[in-house]
Amino acid sequence: MAQPRTRSNRSVSTSSEPRSGAEPQAVDVLFIGGSGRSGSTVLALLLGRLPGFVPVGGLTNLWERGLQKNYICGCGSHFRECPFWASVGEEAFGGWENVDADEILRLQHATTRYRHMLWLIGGRRSAYVENLNEYSSYVTSVYRAVTRVSGRSIVVDNSHGTPLGFFLGKAPGIRAHILHLVRDSRGVAYSGSKQMLRPEATASPTYMERYSAARAGKEWVLANLPYHAKWSSSVPRIRIYYESLVASPTTEIARIAEFLGSKASPSELSIFADDSIDIAENHMMSGNPHRLGRGQIQLRLDDEWRTKMRPTDRTVVTLLTSPLALAYGYLGGRRSRQATSGSKVQSV
Repeated sequence: MAQPRTRSNRSVSTSSEPRSGAEPQAVDVLFIGGSGRSGSTVLALLLGRLPGFVPVGGLTNLWERGLQKNYICGCGSHFRECPFWASVGEEAFGGWENVDADEILRLQHATTRYRHMLWLIGGRRSAYVENLNEYSSYVTSVYRAVTRVSGRSIVVDNSHGTPLGFFLGKAPGIRAHILHLVRDSRGVAYSGSKQMLRPEATASPTYMERYSAARAGKEWVLANLPYHAKWSSSVPRIRIYYESLVASPTTEIARIAEFLGSKASPSELSIFADDSIDIAENHMMSGNPHRLGRGQIQLRLDDEWRTKMRPTDRTVVTLLTSPLALAYGYLGGRRSRQATSGSKVQSV
């Protein structure tokens, strides 16, 4: 495996290297893919209550929002002051000061965009493969360090981006599992149209990106369609619906655990039976704002779009997403009726 390089362009010893001469065990990563605003932060927080799972947020954002912008971690500390992430940096690279965030972002942008999908599937372009191997070394080092620092074996990454999900399937030292999370496209589009402050960005007011109905509809299709391609079956995957998750979290969490080869005990699953679910301290570096400072999550279906979404926007999104939405059971109401509608207590 290629090794990460320091600012002086020299390879550094990382946690991806064997410590006793033996090949290190692959790191299990549960990658939550699909469209943003689909409830992935909530799902990651719920999984964090199971033994062995450690949610880290969207690791793809670690280099910019953590290293460069020093955003607030899910624990409430800024990235550079968070003991957990300080320990991860020390374990992975001998300290974050040895990492060139600009170079890692260059590698990320050169390997995990939608335009790179064909090369990810089987391309052999030498310059691309070189960048891919180097970026893999950084990502694998962080994942492995997270497991060692946390003492947990499964890293939950809700970065969303489809190319990144299949990149993980190619990365040496990573045993990737994809959780394809799907939510009604109209709910995603309505959520994406709202102005939402990023409380983790404390240097100046920063808002989550907003989307027009047309852009939201197109991106929803782009985020979900690749998981239906034949070549995507090379990475083990499971599909979970947001509406099913909020209607029956115990059932869906049990399905996920079984997918990963683990059987959650009745006592472990019992915490998901109540509407209000206690949430453990987390160190997610990005995601929905309710990962910050929450002791509990109340699961209710967020279907505000049904009454507040503009009719024209609703029509545009429905037309753009109708083939997949029909396949998922959203047109005609079969999927949406799985959850009991109530007052909105969270935005996703």
